[in-house]
Amino acid sequence: MQTRRHEGRRDQRIVDVRGRSAGRFAGLLIAALACVGLWCACGSDARLAGKKLRAPTVRTVSYYGVTLDQSASPQQVAFVALQAIREDVAAKSSADREAALDKEFDLAAVNAIAAKNKTSLPQDQFLHKVVYHWAPTVAHYVNDFPTQWDAAAGRLVREDAKPGKSAEKADSECQVALRVSDPSGDPNAGAVVQIWMALDAGYWRVTHLGFDATRRGLIKTPSASAGPTSASGD
Repeated sequence: MQTRRHEGRRDQRIVDVRGRSAGRFAGLLIAALACVGLWCACGSDARLAGKKLRAPTVRTVSYYGVTLDQSASPQQVAFVALQAIREDVAAKSSADREAALDKEFDLAAVNAIAAKNKTSLPQDQFLHKVVYHWAPTVAHYVNDFPTQWDAAAGRLVREDAKPGKSAEKADSECQVALRVSDPSGDPNAGAVVQIWMALDAGYWRVTHLGFDATRRGLIKTPSASAGPTSASGD
């Protein structure tokens, strides 16, 4: 009788051990699958799920009556970029905004931006995060962006790479500056919008936008080579 009781308790211990082992195995399996999921997801930004990710190529485009081919000046590219950003900010629908973003991506220095990607993000996601933030950066001043090239040519100022940069960078990088007024009319609240440009595949294109915090006015005058390129743009 006692032998049967001992055997019963032993069998129960075996069942318990096996049950705990099976539980631990299931837990380890779930943890392993979770790790695999994280590993597969690393390098991607989950916040971009469902977003329209573009993979544009640097090429000739025509917008707002200006053709941006390899002969187009940085000022012309800046003018078109600012118009696209203005449309982006003023968009009344998601379709209108996506159409404006399509233009912005067409004006991006795709290869130059990709070369600066030090993150684990795929190139299309990195490009999206860069260009997507152009409009929010300068949105406060969009109503003072020139809407006609004739007016823009007199306000957009090309500034070459700062002294000390290599000759190669000096020839392939520049900035275009635009003095803008605050929408409230405060004369002390103006700013200088800065559009950083790079030669990409032979085209001047935009890398990023921001402000020159060291000044509120412009000193240089527009270069004579900033004239328009004829086009039948959008």
